[in-house]
Amino acid sequence: MDNYGFYLSTLSLRGKGKKNAEVTFYQGLNLISGASNTGKTFIFQCIDFIFGGRDVPKNIDERKGYDIVLLELRTYDGRILTLRRNLTDKKMYIYECEINEIDNIVPVEIKSQHDKEDPDNVSTILLDICKAPYKNVVKNKQGITVSFSFRDFVHISMLSEKRIIDSISPIYPEDSMYTNTKSQSAFRTIMTGKDDTFYSENKQKNDVKLGAKAKLEIVENMILDTRISIEEISRELEGENFNIDDFEREITSLKNQITDKSSTLDTLQMERNSKWMNLQNIKSEKMLLSESVKRFKLLRKNYESDLERLDFIEEAIFFTEQLVDIKCPVCDNPFKPEEVDVKNGVLAEFKKTRMQLGDLISTILETQEKEHIMSSEINIIKSELQKIDQIIEEELQPMLYEFKNKIENVMNLRDKFKMIEFNKEKLKELIKNQEELTDQIKAKKAKVEFSNDVNQNSLKLFSQIVQDILIDWQLEEVVNVEFDEVKKDIIINGKDKEGFGKGYASILNSAFVVGVLKYAIKLGLPHPKIIILDSPLTTYKEKDVKEDTNDQKVKEEVKNAFFESLNKYQEKVQFIILENIEPKKEIQKKINYYRFTRNESIGRYGFIPVNS
Repeated sequence: MDNYGFYLSTLSLRGKGKKNAEVTFYQGLNLISGASNTGKTFIFQCIDFIFGGRDVPKNIDERKGYDIVLLELRTYDGRILTLRRNLTDKKMYIYECEINEIDNIVPVEIKSQHDKEDPDNVSTILLDICKAPYKNVVKNKQGITVSFSFRDFVHISMLSEKRIIDSISPIYPEDSMYTNTKSQSAFRTIMTGKDDTFYSENKQKNDVKLGAKAKLEIVENMILDTRISIEEISRELEGENFNIDDFEREITSLKNQITDKSSTLDTLQMERNSKWMNLQNIKSEKMLLSESVKRFKLLRKNYESDLERLDFIEEAIFFTEQLVDIKCPVCDNPFKPEEVDVKNGVLAEFKKTRMQLGDLISTILETQEKEHIMSSEINIIKSELQKIDQIIEEELQPMLYEFKNKIENVMNLRDKFKMIEFNKEKLKELIKNQEELTDQIKAKKAKVEFSNDVNQNSLKLFSQIVQDILIDWQLEEVVNVEFDEVKKDIIINGKDKEGFGKGYASILNSAFVVGVLKYAIKLGLPHPKIIILDSPLTTYKEKDVKEDTNDQKVKEEVKNAFFESLNKYQEKVQFIILENIEPKKEIQKKINYYRFTRNESIGRYGFIPVNS
């Protein structure tokens, strides 16, 4: 449901013998900037006049000789209409054609004010285009109702140079306690899609059936909550082009990839475990060899010590043999050596020990060689383990982690899509239930109690939308928006609008009405889809300078962000900004831009041609 609403295409001021004063508008952002007294505010007044405003545009000198205002508008379902209103008698007409073809068409006179008894009025025509079926809203606390008119949309979508700096909420067209209840009722209707028709029809009935009414209130709140839930989830899923089948295929694919990679991981883990066990065995053997080498080296020292001792004995025997035979000084008998051949025994032991030492040295060398080979094997296995660990840690595990995250994300997205489908089915049932209860109320003539409250979830969503807008406009580094239900206005970082001053109010009021537009579009609620602002940035700067509140002076980046943000909406929405300031060249190229110079020799003088 996005084909409701319309956009302005041409505004024309005409008079006999006068040059037509015209500006052309398009969908998206339109900006008219320039010097003061060039007709920018006059353009605002002409549009407001065509939309059923009571006041004739200001009678400036340049307007002399002009007697009619024409406004061509194009609906989003393909219609082209031209509205005409006389500046003299305020009469109004409609042409079912483009503005350039009106001379070939007989116009139909219509009323400029809303009339629920006569559909031939500009308000009913524009409400029908907006697909707004609203009829009655409560006017005062006594419960008197009046018709909902297109002017109720105008008040929340067009801010004049005076209203844009008001400290009161933009929902109030004027600061008057006598119109507050009606303004609140109209705002509630716009934000909930529910008017006060039932209350108007049944407030005098005696056969009160509050059960059906109470159920209807619950169902209507559930409908709004469900719509908000669908919108919030859709907002999270913005840019996702999957459907449920795509999700299931993606989940199956990811599960298969996880299984494949898990199998590879298991194989590598088994290989790693085998190599690790082999490594431990080799290390144990090497440790035993190292210990053996230590003991062999100790035994070698013993053999070498024995050889030194035997060598000493052999040398002693040699020197003993050189001695002269002598007699015993006691018995005088000659010395006779022992029967045992000491020399031969020493030589035999010497030879045996040398042989054992040689065998030991060979054994040590062989053992050390084995130890060296094992060290090489250990290094090779360590290198292989390192490669396996690297594959596991740097490839498989991150890949599995990524796959698991992906499958978790996809499953979350799938669940959200399922939740949207569930909520849509739930919404159908609730709407059906709402219709049944509505029929019951009509049949039983149940009394409907009056309430001007807006659902809390609606206000929370609206506050979030306005907060996102102000962040997008770079107004403050940190922005927190809440809704004051008493003042029916936004609170910024715990501070109401009055605490910021008039200059700041122009930005906040602008964000408020843009927020209402975005809110209505998100929930599919009726809205003209047009926002017209007179001096949202210039006022901000000038007021801050005069009041010496330099900390609130508009920054260049805020102005640029303001235009860049509004320019994001290219289709089925229209912004018309009237400003004194000139945006940077990059922005001018992207938007529909007029520059009024008030200089006949440079560019366009203003809205109304000079010497026309």
